Parts: sequence; structure tokens; C-alpha cells
Amino acid sequence: MSSKGPQTQYGSFLIIPLKYDPESLQRGRLEEIGTYKPMTTMDLNENIKAMLDRTNEAAVGSCYVIQCSHLISGLCGEIDAADTQKFLVSDAGDRYDFQLTDSYLYIFHTQVAFLCLSLSFSHMEALQTICNPGSAYNTAAFYWIDKSGEEHLFSVESWLSDFCGQLGLRKFFDGDSSFLLDAYAYTFALVPQRFQTLDEMRRITFNLHKMMPPDAPIEDMSEEDIRYVYAVKHQTLDSYRWGCCVASQTISYVVADEKMDFSAEREAQGNDGLPVVLLSLYEKYTCLRFTELIALLDKGRSKQLKALKDMMLKFQAFGTVTPANLSRWHNVKQIYAYLLEVNDISAAIQDISSKLSILTEHQQEIERARSETVINIITVFGIVSILASVLSIVQILSGGNTLIWVSTVLTTVMLVLSMIVAVRNRRK
Repeated sequence: MSSKGPQTQYGSFLIIPLKYDPESLQRGRLEEIGTYKPMTTMDLNENIKAMLDRTNEAAVGSCYVIQCSHLISGLCGEIDAADTQKFLVSDAGDRYDFQLTDSYLYIFHTQVAFLCLSLSFSHMEALQTICNPGSAYNTAAFYWIDKSGEEHLFSVESWLSDFCGQLGLRKFFDGDSSFLLDAYAYTFALVPQRFQTLDEMRRITFNLHKMMPPDAPIEDMSEEDIRYVYAVKHQTLDSYRWGCCVASQTISYVVADEKMDFSAEREAQGNDGLPVVLLSLYEKYTCLRFTELIALLDKGRSKQLKALKDMMLKFQAFGTVTPANLSRWHNVKQIYAYLLEVNDISAAIQDISSKLSILTEHQQEIERARSETVINIITVFGIVSILASVLSIVQILSGGNTLIWVSTVLTTVMLVLSMIVAVRNRRK
């Protein structure tokens, strides 16, 4: 099988979760360095594509293409910035080349964003060295290579922090952890020959999930968050074109193309497959973002409380997508359903519902306490007013004539009779 040979080409979208505050997001700068990308894929239904259409009032976010030259201008300088930038990653004596090309930036209205770095490499071990899965720290050294072939050491953390900072974006999880620690790896491998069996695709995509070459002898029965989806079998060719492995931190495709047009495949994956993954990650990280915002909320300020509550209600009502409504294609719906399942997103959304109920009850308690305070103040003033009125009446009666006494008595009797009649009618 040719997928084991040197003709295999690898690519990856390294999806880095980010967050922002509405007042700090630099939309003007975003429009300068990014090109808005409308959804044109036929894998999604029209109402789902409208969710990522910034002209739609019900849109939940939008996508921008960030040219490689803008991504690396702060790293390599304007002169050396190019459409494709070569890099080198080194760790424990192993050195691997990889390339960075035009990438994507998704901005969602729920104060979350995702930078999708478009990488390509000739060895799967390069991605493993970049991400260092299973470890909170990465000891790898990164170099960018200029036009003359000279290597320049740089810090990935400083580079990403500077790039995101100019847009008002920052790492999703605060602290000293790496930008790449929580990155979601969308990996695809392009091979020249179609597949005869499902087992073959399952083995290759599992290896890609482990960030190892397709022919590496790997077996791991401990992972329970693995799901597989395949293309429909071509009846005339009696073979399959693609298969994928879905996991909580990776999604891995293997695709057959006899032309081996890697650029076209990368574009297809970015247009068709990437939005499906981003919709699920947007729901996951929106729930995490809401939890953070609730913890930071000043509970005494009802305006902030109401704004957060409205945002959460809009997310639950219009910002979530069920697999049944996603696409006309069953295997696309399956991929999305598995993404929701392995990331336990349904439970996270339900948890947000519980938090929303607690938030609503807390707001009602605050408003009830304020109302009771106002009522108590009014009651105090009412009692004082009654006492003042009684004193005035006593003063009038003490110096009044017979007419004033008779009028006062008759008025009192009429009020008492009216109260008695009103009470009796109410009982009836």
C-alpha cells in the first residue's frame, strides 16, 4: 500500500484556543491583516453556514484568513516574510522541517477565538515534537529559516503572544502553560491509492492520532474516546477514498488522491472539514468561558449580571447545533456527533443551564432585597406621616367647635362602615 511509502504527504491545522474581552478586541487591526472568509462549503446546511456569516444578525462568529506574511512579520521581519515560511523543530537530537502557510482565525461572539495554524511536513514525528502530547511542558527548540538557509532560534510562546496581543486576544487558560498545550490537532495525510478495507483506514488514522507514521506498529486499547468515520464505498471502484479518527484532542484524516494535489486537499480540508470541528470546539470553550465570567462577575452589579445572562440565553437558544441539523451528509453528521460526544459537550451545556438557573435566582434575590428595602423605607415614612396626621387632628379637635367634632365623628363612622362593607364583599 502506497500510504506507507515516501509519497505520503502530511498537513495539520493546529487549533489554538484563545479568549478576549469585548472592549479590548482590535477589530480594525483584524480587518487590516485578515481577509473575511464566507462559508462556501456544501458539507454544511445553509442555516449552519449563516451562523458564520457576519452579515447575518443571528451569526455566532466569523472566519478570517491570515496570510503567512502577517503571521510571521513580527518574527521574521517584513523583508523575510513570505507566503510559506520554513521552520525547524529540534528535541533530543531529532530535527524535523515543517512549513507554515496561510492560516485561519475564527472569532466568536461569546468572547472565544481560535487560531488555526496551517502546517505541512514530510514526517509525522515533526507534529509530535511540536505538540509534545501527554506532557505539560515542551523542551523542543524552534528555528525559523531565512531565504539564505540560516537558522534563527525563537520562542513560540513569545511569537504567539505578540501576534495575539496586537489583536486583543490572549491565551485561553491563564498561567504559565504553553499556547500549544491545549491545541487541538486537525491532521490529514494524503496518499495516492484508494483503500480496500476499513481496517486499513482505521489503522492509519489511529497512528496519525498518535502522531506517528502510518506504518508504525502501534496498539493501544486504553483509549476509550476514539471514534471512526469513513467515506461511502465507491461501488464501481470497490474502494474507499477517505477515513477519519475522532478523539477529544485530535481528528485525523487519511485521504486518497492519485494526483497527489496537496494544496487542493489542504484547501478542501480548511473549507469543508475545519468548520465542523470549530463549531464543536466553539461550544466547548464557550461553556468554559461562561464559567470563568461567572466566577469573575461582580454579583452586586445587576447590569453586568443581566448582560451575561442575555449572552448565555442567546448561546443556548441560537448558538448550539444538533448533529441532525448540521449537514445533508450522514458521515459529516457522524463526525460532528462524535466530536460532541468525546468532548462531553452536551453535559457542559447542561452545566451552563444549571449555572444560568443559579444566576437567575441570585439576581432575583438581589432585586427582592432591594424591593424590601424600598418598602421598609416607605413604611417608615408612612408611620411618621400617620403620627403627624394624628397630632394635627388632636390639635384641631382640642380647639374646635361642635361642628368640627360632629364632622370628624361622621367621617370616622363612614370610613369604618366602608371598611366593613369592603371586607364582607371580599369574603363573598
